[in-house]
This record gives sequence, C-alpha cells and structure tokens, in this order.
Amino acid sequence: MRPEELALQQRFNDALTRDRERAPEWMTRWDYQEGLKKRKRMYEDGVVSDFFTFGGAPDLLKWMSWFRTDCPDYINDDRITKLVDASRANDERITRSLGLELDTSVYDKRVGLNNAHDHLLPQSYPVPERARIRTVLDFGAGYGRQANLWTTQDPDICYIGMDAIVNSYCLQHLYYNGLGVPFADYIDAPSTFTFQPKPGIQHVPTWRSDLVPDGSVDLVMCVQVLPELNSRLVRHMLGEFHRVLKPGGALYIRDHAYTWKPTDTFNVEQHLGSNGFDLEFRAHIINDVELHGIPRIWRKALPEVIASRTRTWKQKLDQAVVDVDTITGGGFKRTLKKLKGKA
Repeated sequence: MRPEELALQQRFNDALTRDRERAPEWMTRWDYQEGLKKRKRMYEDGVVSDFFTFGGAPDLLKWMSWFRTDCPDYINDDRITKLVDASRANDERITRSLGLELDTSVYDKRVGLNNAHDHLLPQSYPVPERARIRTVLDFGAGYGRQANLWTTQDPDICYIGMDAIVNSYCLQHLYYNGLGVPFADYIDAPSTFTFQPKPGIQHVPTWRSDLVPDGSVDLVMCVQVLPELNSRLVRHMLGEFHRVLKPGGALYIRDHAYTWKPTDTFNVEQHLGSNGFDLEFRAHIINDVELHGIPRIWRKALPEVIASRTRTWKQKLDQAVVDVDTITGGGFKRTLKKLKGKA
C-alpha cells in the first residue's frame, strides 16, 4: 500500500482504540463475513475476500466486482439511463485519480444499475414538502457508492456515510475524497469532529452515531446490510435510525427480505412496525428477476399523520347516532328533534 493508505488505516485503528468503550465487540462485527471466514470460504478471484484488513485503493475495484452478473431492471426508462451514465462518469474519474482502470464493459448493468435504483426509488413518487430529502444517512455504506449520485445529482444534499469495518471504511474515505465535494471524516480529527449539517459528505464510524443530532435526517439507507449483522447491532441501529430521523423521515431498505437471512432470525419488519415506523412502500416484484432485492420504504411515524387516520370521539359519536338511526328507520333522529323542540 501507499504510505498515505497505511496512514489512513492507522487513523481508523487509532480511532477505534480511542473509542473502545463506545465500540463494544458486537457493534464492530460483520457476522456474515466472519462466518464465511471461520468456514474458510473465499470469494472467487477479483473480489475482496478479507474485509477486516485494508488492501489499499485496488480493493475498490474488487468491491465493484462483487456484482458477478448483470442485474435486472424492471424500470428501464430514460431516468435510469441518465443516472447510469452519470454514475459511470463519476466512477471513471474517481478510479482514474487513484491510478485504477474501471471495467466499463460490465459497469452499466451492475454497479451503474444498483446506483441508479437506490437513487431513484426513494424519490420515485410524490411526497409532501416536509418529506423532501435534504440529509441522507447511508448505513453499512460498502465502498461508498451511494454518495456517487446523491452528492452529484443533488448538490445541496448532506450525505452521511457510516460503517465500522476497516476495509470498507477506508475505501469510503478514498471514494468520498475522489468525488470532489466538501468532505469531513471523524477519524481525521476524533477529538474535535463536529457534525455539520451542510452540503457535502460527513463520514462517521458506527460507534459514533451519537454525533448525528436527533431529528436531523430525512432518509436512512440500508442496502444489502441488515440481514448480515447480529440482531443486537440491528436492534441498536434501528433505534438510532428512529432517533436521527425527522418525524415522517424515510427508512429505505433493499435486500432479499425474507428469502435470505444468513445470520439469525430477527424480524426487522416486525420490529419496525412495533417501534414507531409505518410501512409506506414495498415493491410487488419478483426478487432477483425484476430487480436485485426488494425495496421497501418505512416512515418514522408523524403524530399528525397518525392522528388524521384515527376517528375522534365526536366522529365516533356521530357515527353511533347514524347507526342507531339506521336501525330505527330514522326514528331516532325524529325523536331527537322532538326533544330539542320541547327543550
């Protein structure tokens, strides 16, 4: 590795050591990959196999090669085409700056499509102005690919990348730097870092999610991550998502839902439904045939919205009067009128 990459890895390790009391072992685990490592299972050549060490910039291309086959795209319109083109242009520029060569022959239908889908789907239907996306938190951000379109297509967006694994966190640092937008990383100055809710990228480790203020985020993204983590970490982060999201803010999840749970049986959707989230959207599609994974959007319940769905006591009373009047063939209201007239 280059000296600056070794220094980057050291800064991550130093921050983790410094914050060890905030970073219990269960919070810094990637259970699925740890399970594969224990079973001595390796990915095929060209893909990252050890996520717990940092191999420098070349690991970026290995992460991009995780998609081994073309992805399906049921949307397939000009919006997707334009986003894929923009994503490719950004990634060509970033990889070139790192002395790497992007394989554009397979990019569009793999990385490009995934980037396009995760940028378009959370914004694919109208929402009230209060739900407009200004701040995005990407949890388990991989090599940082979501920032590609979110920060360049929406220059006013405040994007927060969050992870706890050394390989992915360090790659995110390189990738975010290459995007050419304002960028601040916790590990560069742990003792003085302050979250800045402004356009650009804020990079924080999972164990410092407390740095993100309450009610400051419009959209949390969890793409192909929650089923691969231990239930204690997932429960903790779902609580953190509820804390940082604005009332009515969105939690976007895209994974294989109920069909692939490699770690444990924790039911994310049941937990969300019982802990202040409201399911707004679930694509009615065939998993991995029409799209890679099943996108869902949950909303942190907004009290005014919930109240608007609930009948008031007056509405219940009025309906009860109508029901009784119906049963009596209109006699109940005629009687009420007579009583009022006598009064």
